Amino acid sequence: MELKGFKGFKEFDKILNEIKTKAPKSTERFLMLQAEDLKKDVKELTPVDTGTLKNSWQRENGKRLTGKAFSQIVFSMTSYAHHVEYGHRTGRNKTKFVRGRFMLRTAVAMRQIKFYKDLKNFYGGLIKK
Repeated sequence: MELKGFKGFKEFDKILNEIKTKAPKSTERFLMLQAEDLKKDVKELTPVDTGTLKNSWQRENGKRLTGKAFSQIVFSMTSYAHHVEYGHRTGRNKTKFVRGRFMLRTAVAMRQIKFYKDLKNFYGGLIKK
């Protein structure tokens, strides 16, 4: 893209091309780090009885490209994680209810606030380089 008569646009075009090549790898790394932070937050919020649920939280290894967007998945391998998250009925006639702990929902809400700050710093740093 050549713009004649405008000063500074060649440098700006060079910066944009550099960002275009660096952004996918950097974005993948950024999302991986955010998923690791989310996993750490979920582990801190997970209630402990035997420690199985707390230790079962994992992040999907490798990148997942859905359409044109990168994504990371944090999940638990236990069969009862959703019962602890959302609550469940208990007792002989299933009349009592154990309230959920919402460890994943709370961790995502906490991480969402930090995510946008980190994203601003990350892409600000990418542009300055």
